[in-house]
Amino acid sequence: MSSWLRQYGGTILLVILAFAYLTRMYRLNLPEKYMFDEVYHAVTAKLIAQNDPRAYEWWNPPPEPNTAVDWLHPPLAKYFQALSIVAFGENSFGWRFSSVVFGTMVIVLVYHLSYQLTQRQGVALTAAALASFDGLLLVQSRIAMNDIDVTFFILLTLLLYLKYRQNLAWHLLLLTGISLGLAMASKWSGIFILFSIWFFEILQLKLFLFQINWKKWREQLLTKKNLNQSLQFLGFLVVMPVLVYILSYTQMFLQGKDWHHFVKLHQQIIYYQTHLKETHPYQSRPLQWALDLRPVWYNVEYLGPSRSDIYAFGNPILYWAGLLAVIALLLTGVQTLFSRLTVKGLKLKKIIILLLKAALQSPVFVLLSSYFAVWLPWQFSPRIMFFYHYTPAVPFLCILLSIQLSRLYQRGGVYQLMVIGLVSSIFVCFLIWYPHLVGIPVANQLANWLYFGIKSWK
Repeated sequence: MSSWLRQYGGTILLVILAFAYLTRMYRLNLPEKYMFDEVYHAVTAKLIAQNDPRAYEWWNPPPEPNTAVDWLHPPLAKYFQALSIVAFGENSFGWRFSSVVFGTMVIVLVYHLSYQLTQRQGVALTAAALASFDGLLLVQSRIAMNDIDVTFFILLTLLLYLKYRQNLAWHLLLLTGISLGLAMASKWSGIFILFSIWFFEILQLKLFLFQINWKKWREQLLTKKNLNQSLQFLGFLVVMPVLVYILSYTQMFLQGKDWHHFVKLHQQIIYYQTHLKETHPYQSRPLQWALDLRPVWYNVEYLGPSRSDIYAFGNPILYWAGLLAVIALLLTGVQTLFSRLTVKGLKLKKIIILLLKAALQSPVFVLLSSYFAVWLPWQFSPRIMFFYHYTPAVPFLCILLSIQLSRLYQRGGVYQLMVIGLVSSIFVCFLIWYPHLVGIPVANQLANWLYFGIKSWK
């Protein structure tokens, strides 16, 4: 099996990427109007493409009927949308195409991140395939919003950080900081991945402190190497992301606006985000996202006996199986923890060192902490939230499920059949739900029976 994957793995990956790209491109121009939050993002991307200063002003009337300027989010994703508009015109295909590019590249990063963590091509290919079968990743790759952009840069940030941890090369830490800044410049929630990174670094520090000889702590702690590394972290993971974020407003500064306007703009953003009292029929809470309970209705066209819908909706079999995998991996981790705590003859300090080393070397630990880091903080948000905020967590869910399926597959026999059956079911589920994700007309009766089978799905 491994030799077969080594021979054909590259071809399989290309097939997965082609599938992801084509399913994202099909009917991309439909509807040929603004869809959901495109009334903010796409409209503002047009202004950016025209170098119109209204893109960075909060006091103007709507630039088009029933729209508004999106000054609430940083501009990076809209820069890419603007480039796409310049290339393909001010039309629905033009403002959506950049999302297709980032959505396809997310699948690439899922593969590379999986392989970086597990060094197993089978796990990486399965994770990439699972990600290509997800509805939420698909729909966010077909709309002019910023969630797929921030997902891409979150994955890239973690991948670069893990590569840095392999050899401690300073240029990889620099690239990590730049990527983190780009994530934040796409959407503020890009900073969530920093929680995971700093968590790993705190564990690294704890491990180091447990291992040093405290009688010689000055010689071991205050070394030139440690001081340089501390300065690198401060510079590359704090200063650099902030600098990149500020530079993302370069167009605004070149238009003549100064630092005072930048500060005032962000005061307006913070005030709006913390004082927003509006509600929405499709709002939801973070715990609902993991259960795939409340999708978001982006568009509908009623066609007599049939209807054409676009819902931001996750693959239910993938999400429910993924959640079970997360629970199983958590329980396995807890079991391993207790087994090491009860080893006889080991002092507490030695046990703690072993646990820290095991955690830092565990791909599952990295993935679980990152998975929870990018969506659980939303639980504390004061504003209304939507299912699409879960987008950055889905790649981690796919990788975790792939790892758990690999463990089951290695047991052989009936477990292999179960794994093949589950992956096949996820693929078939994607095909069945595909019309519901891209607006292909279906009979009203079928939509009510299948797509709205659970009340909260409608």
